[in-house]
Amino acid sequence: MPINDVVPLEVRTADAQVALSGLGVLLQQPREQSWVNLSVTDLRRADCDGLWLHEVNLDRSCMEAAGLYHANLTQASLVSVNLRHADLKTAILHRARCVLADLRGARLVETDLRDADFTEADLREANLRKADAGGAVFRRADLRLADLRGTDLSTADLLQARLTGALASEHTRWPTGFDHASAGVVVTEDPGPEPSPLLQPAGITTQHPPLRSMP
Repeated sequence: MPINDVVPLEVRTADAQVALSGLGVLLQQPREQSWVNLSVTDLRRADCDGLWLHEVNLDRSCMEAAGLYHANLTQASLVSVNLRHADLKTAILHRARCVLADLRGARLVETDLRDADFTEADLREANLRKADAGGAVFRRADLRLADLRGTDLSTADLLQARLTGALASEHTRWPTGFDHASAGVVVTEDPGPEPSPLLQPAGITTQHPPLRSMP
Protein backbone atom coordinates (compact mmCIF):
# COMPACT_ATOMS: atom_id res chain seq x y z
CA MET A 1 0.00 0.00 0.00
CA PRO A 2 1.36 3.48 -0.82
CA ILE A 3 2.52 5.13 2.38
CA ASN A 4 0.31 8.19 1.81
CA ASP A 5 -2.70 5.86 2.08
CA VAL A 6 -1.60 4.49 5.47
CA VAL A 7 -3.08 6.23 8.51
CA PRO A 8 -0.90 6.87 11.59
CA LEU A 9 -0.33 3.93 13.89
CA GLU A 10 -2.23 5.65 16.72
CA VAL A 11 -5.35 5.55 14.51
CA ARG A 12 -4.70 2.24 12.76
CA THR A 13 -3.76 0.26 15.89
CA ALA A 14 -4.05 2.49 18.92
CA ASP A 15 -3.04 -0.18 21.45
CA ALA A 16 0.20 -0.82 19.57
CA GLN A 17 1.04 2.91 19.64
CA VAL A 18 0.32 3.09 23.37
CA ALA A 19 2.53 0.05 24.03
CA LEU A 20 5.34 1.52 21.90
CA SER A 21 5.14 4.90 23.65
CA GLY A 22 5.15 3.23 27.06
CA LEU A 23 8.16 1.13 26.11
CA GLY A 24 10.03 4.18 24.86
CA VAL A 25 9.54 5.86 28.23
CA LEU A 26 10.29 2.81 30.39
CA LEU A 27 13.58 2.17 28.56
CA GLN A 28 14.97 5.40 30.01
CA GLN A 29 15.39 3.42 33.25
CA PRO A 30 18.17 0.86 33.82
CA ARG A 31 17.16 -2.68 32.89
CA GLU A 32 18.57 -6.15 33.42
CA GLN A 33 17.70 -7.47 29.97
CA SER A 34 20.05 -5.88 27.47
CA TRP A 35 17.85 -6.26 24.36
CA VAL A 36 14.16 -5.78 23.61
CA ASN A 37 12.90 -7.58 20.52
CA LEU A 38 10.58 -5.63 18.17
CA SER A 39 11.80 -7.29 14.98
CA VAL A 40 9.50 -7.89 11.99
CA THR A 41 6.93 -5.40 13.32
CA ASP A 42 4.54 -3.14 11.39
CA LEU A 43 5.33 0.35 12.69
CA ARG A 44 4.43 2.41 9.63
CA ARG A 45 3.71 6.03 10.60
CA ALA A 46 4.42 5.24 14.25
CA ASP A 47 4.95 8.20 16.59
CA CYS A 48 8.34 7.60 18.21
CA ASP A 49 9.33 11.25 18.67
CA GLY A 50 11.64 11.59 21.66
CA LEU A 51 11.35 7.92 22.67
CA TRP A 52 14.26 5.92 24.08
CA LEU A 53 14.71 2.86 21.90
CA HIS A 54 18.36 2.15 22.64
CA GLU A 55 19.48 -1.46 22.32
CA VAL A 56 16.15 -2.39 20.72
CA ASN A 57 16.09 -5.03 17.98
CA LEU A 58 14.03 -3.63 15.08
CA ASP A 59 15.51 -5.89 12.39
CA ARG A 60 13.29 -6.27 9.30
CA SER A 61 10.56 -4.08 10.80
CA CYS A 62 8.60 -1.68 8.61
CA MET A 63 8.95 1.84 9.98
CA GLU A 64 8.13 3.66 6.78
CA ALA A 65 7.28 7.34 7.43
CA ALA A 66 7.64 6.85 11.18
CA GLY A 67 8.25 9.93 13.31
CA LEU A 68 11.56 9.46 15.15
CA TYR A 69 12.40 13.09 15.82
CA HIS A 70 15.03 13.28 18.59
CA ALA A 71 14.58 9.57 19.37
CA ASN A 72 17.40 7.71 21.10
CA LEU A 73 18.38 4.68 19.01
CA THR A 74 21.83 4.20 20.50
CA GLN A 75 23.17 0.74 19.63
CA ALA A 76 19.80 -0.27 18.19
CA SER A 77 19.75 -3.04 15.58
CA LEU A 78 18.08 -1.82 12.39
CA VAL A 79 19.23 -4.49 9.96
CA SER A 80 17.11 -4.60 6.78
CA VAL A 81 14.55 -2.24 8.36
CA ASN A 82 12.30 -0.13 6.12
CA LEU A 83 12.78 3.52 7.14
CA ARG A 84 11.73 5.14 3.89
CA HIS A 85 10.57 8.73 4.49
CA ALA A 86 11.16 8.36 8.24
CA ASP A 87 11.80 11.58 10.18
CA LEU A 88 15.01 11.04 12.17
CA LYS A 89 15.94 14.68 12.57
CA THR A 90 18.25 15.20 15.60
CA ALA A 91 17.84 11.50 16.51
CA ILE A 92 20.71 9.56 18.09
CA LEU A 93 21.89 6.55 16.09
CA HIS A 94 25.25 6.30 17.82
CA ARG A 95 26.70 2.82 17.14
CA ALA A 96 23.40 1.68 15.60
CA ARG A 97 23.56 -1.25 13.16
CA CYS A 98 21.78 -0.18 9.97
CA VAL A 99 23.19 -2.80 7.58
CA LEU A 100 21.01 -3.23 4.46
CA ALA A 101 18.50 -0.70 5.81
CA ASP A 102 16.21 1.11 3.35
CA LEU A 103 16.44 4.84 4.18
CA ARG A 104 15.33 6.29 0.87
CA GLY A 105 13.93 9.76 1.37
CA ALA A 106 14.53 9.64 5.13
CA ARG A 107 15.34 12.84 7.06
CA LEU A 108 18.52 12.54 9.11
CA VAL A 109 19.12 16.27 9.53
CA GLU A 110 21.51 17.08 12.41
CA THR A 111 21.37 13.40 13.39
CA ASP A 112 24.05 11.72 15.50
CA LEU A 113 25.36 8.93 13.24
CA ARG A 114 28.69 8.44 14.96
CA ASP A 115 30.10 4.92 14.60
CA ALA A 116 26.84 3.66 13.03
CA ASP A 117 27.11 0.89 10.44
CA PHE A 118 25.33 1.63 7.14
CA THR A 119 27.04 -1.12 5.14
CA GLU A 120 25.06 -1.69 1.90
CA ALA A 121 22.26 0.57 3.15
CA ASP A 122 20.07 2.41 0.62
CA LEU A 123 20.22 6.14 1.39
CA ARG A 124 19.15 7.47 -1.98
CA GLU A 125 17.43 10.87 -1.67
CA ALA A 126 18.00 10.85 2.09
CA ASN A 127 18.58 14.19 3.79
CA LEU A 128 21.71 14.04 5.97
CA ARG A 129 22.32 17.78 6.20
CA LYS A 130 24.60 18.71 9.09
CA ALA A 131 24.62 15.12 10.40
CA ASP A 132 27.60 13.99 12.47
CA ALA A 133 28.83 10.82 10.77
CA GLY A 134 32.18 10.58 12.51
CA GLY A 135 33.41 7.00 12.36
CA ALA A 136 30.28 5.83 10.51
CA VAL A 137 30.62 3.02 7.98
CA PHE A 138 29.05 3.51 4.54
CA ARG A 139 30.76 0.64 2.73
CA ARG A 140 28.93 -0.11 -0.52
CA ALA A 141 26.09 2.14 0.66
CA ASP A 142 23.98 3.91 -1.96
CA LEU A 143 24.05 7.68 -1.32
CA ARG A 144 23.03 8.79 -4.78
CA LEU A 145 20.95 11.99 -4.75
CA ALA A 146 21.43 12.29 -0.97
CA ASP A 147 21.77 15.74 0.61
CA LEU A 148 25.15 15.89 2.36
CA ARG A 149 25.44 19.65 2.75
CA GLY A 150 27.22 20.41 5.99
CA THR A 151 27.59 16.71 6.87
CA ASP A 152 30.71 15.67 8.80
CA LEU A 153 32.13 12.64 6.97
CA SER A 154 35.74 13.40 7.85
CA THR A 155 36.32 10.06 9.59
CA ALA A 156 33.62 8.02 7.83
CA ASP A 157 34.33 4.88 5.80
CA LEU A 158 33.11 5.51 2.25
CA LEU A 159 34.70 2.49 0.61
CA GLN A 160 32.77 1.70 -2.60
CA ALA A 161 29.93 4.04 -1.57
CA ARG A 162 27.87 5.35 -4.51
CA LEU A 163 27.60 9.15 -4.46
CA THR A 164 26.53 10.16 -7.96
CA GLY A 165 24.28 13.21 -7.79
CA ALA A 166 24.68 13.66 -4.03
CA LEU A 167 24.68 17.29 -2.89
CA ALA A 168 27.51 18.81 -0.87
CA SER A 169 28.49 22.32 0.20
CA GLU A 170 31.62 24.08 1.34
CA HIS A 171 30.78 22.96 4.88
CA THR A 172 30.72 19.24 4.02
CA ARG A 173 33.74 17.50 5.53
CA TRP A 174 35.29 14.58 3.64
CA PRO A 175 37.88 11.95 4.64
CA THR A 176 41.46 12.99 3.98
CA GLY A 177 42.33 12.35 0.34
CA PHE A 178 38.77 11.53 -0.71
CA ASP A 179 38.00 12.90 -4.18
CA HIS A 180 34.31 13.75 -4.01
CA ALA A 181 34.33 15.34 -7.46
CA SER A 182 35.34 12.11 -9.19
CA ALA A 183 32.66 10.32 -7.13
CA GLY A 184 30.02 12.43 -8.87
CA VAL A 185 29.14 14.71 -5.95
CA VAL A 186 27.52 18.03 -6.88
CA VAL A 187 28.78 21.00 -4.84
CA THR A 188 26.12 23.65 -4.29
CA GLU A 189 25.21 26.47 -1.92
CA ASP A 190 24.76 25.65 1.76
CA PRO A 191 21.12 25.99 2.90
CA GLY A 192 22.00 27.77 6.14
CA PRO A 193 20.33 27.15 9.53
CA GLU A 194 17.65 24.49 9.71
CA PRO A 195 14.06 25.61 10.38
CA SER A 196 12.57 25.04 13.80
CA PRO A 197 10.68 21.73 14.12
CA LEU A 198 7.84 23.71 15.70
CA LEU A 199 7.18 25.26 12.28
CA GLN A 200 6.96 21.91 10.46
CA PRO A 201 4.05 19.46 10.19
CA ALA A 202 4.14 16.24 12.17
CA GLY A 203 6.19 13.63 10.32
CA ILE A 204 3.56 10.91 10.74
CA THR A 205 0.98 12.92 8.77
CA THR A 206 3.24 14.28 6.04
CA GLN A 207 2.29 13.48 2.44
CA HIS A 208 5.40 12.20 0.69
CA PRO A 209 6.18 12.72 -3.00
CA PRO A 210 7.12 9.61 -5.01
CA LEU A 211 10.76 8.66 -4.75
CA ARG A 212 12.80 9.14 -7.90
CA SER A 213 14.83 6.09 -6.92
CA MET A 214 11.92 3.63 -6.92
CA PRO A 215 11.85 0.70 -7.16
